[in-house]
Amino acid sequence: MTIKILDSTLRDGSNAINFQFNRKLTQKILSGLEKGGIEWIEMGHGLGLGATKKCGKPAPLSDEEYMDLAKSNLKKANFGFIILKKFGEKKDIKLAAERGARFIRIGSNITEVNQIEDYIKYAKEQGLIVFIALMKAYAITHMKEYIEILQKLEKWGADVITLMDSAGTMIPEEVKKYINHGKMNINISLGFHAHNNLQLAIANTITAIKAGADYVDVSVGGLGRSAGNAPTEILAILLEKYGWGKILNYKVLSDLNDNYVFPLIKAQNRFSSEALTFGFAGFHSSFFPLVQKVCKNYTTIDYRDVILALSAREKVNVTEELVKKAVEEVL
Repeated sequence: MTIKILDSTLRDGSNAINFQFNRKLTQKILSGLEKGGIEWIEMGHGLGLGATKKCGKPAPLSDEEYMDLAKSNLKKANFGFIILKKFGEKKDIKLAAERGARFIRIGSNITEVNQIEDYIKYAKEQGLIVFIALMKAYAITHMKEYIEILQKLEKWGADVITLMDSAGTMIPEEVKKYINHGKMNINISLGFHAHNNLQLAIANTITAIKAGADYVDVSVGGLGRSAGNAPTEILAILLEKYGWGKILNYKVLSDLNDNYVFPLIKAQNRFSSEALTFGFAGFHSSFFPLVQKVCKNYTTIDYRDVILALSAREKVNVTEELVKKAVEEVL
């Protein structure tokens, strides 16, 4: 079995710490990941290239500084960045290629991939391996429509399509179905990115591997947005226990967690009522402030009921108006 592990501690993990990976900590984690056997490292601002300048929550280092830090500290591992059209421009893709990045991951909601065709083709022209972060993949439930989207991305030149369980809402049977159907209908690599809202991130990651996923995403200590991701060090052990080889060094990776990552997250309640509800409903955590804003005007309403009603209507593009309609439905 050939499975590639992409570690997103320094990218998705930054969402959990307000994007504050400084130079020293970034160097320590880069070094530890490479020593632990990680060959694919995603890093930079959690919202991608260009976000430090545009999102209002800057990282301590610029995109260029993160790029140069990776290039000077890594000997073998490939590094890359995510880009969302909301923040990043083509010039950011070009800069990443010029500064030594091996791959770019272009993020798109699964229902909005028509917006990224030009970025895919441009990134290919720059010589980058093009990953697609297919966000909120669970929002498309009809397999025919899902396959058409994958085939479209393949046609445009994508090298890897990663299904993002952005709300941590999928169960293993669903993961198996999505991966199986994808593998049967496209000729490029398929990946899976789990979130741990229902404490299924590792189970879903193992299921994805068994179903034929070529890449899986992890992060040290599970550090990531909302309830976090599948922990790198746990996957390292399970790969060996399943007989898939000693691909990663769990000792190095667990030491990395103990010494540098766990101190960042130990005060957080990773399985809060909010996170569990997000996983149950298939609700992306970025929409929660809208729910809080509307619900504060109602003393008797339970926000969890609002989220469940809202997600039954819409999982990808939540607006304040939709939240208000969900509140009316609950009342």
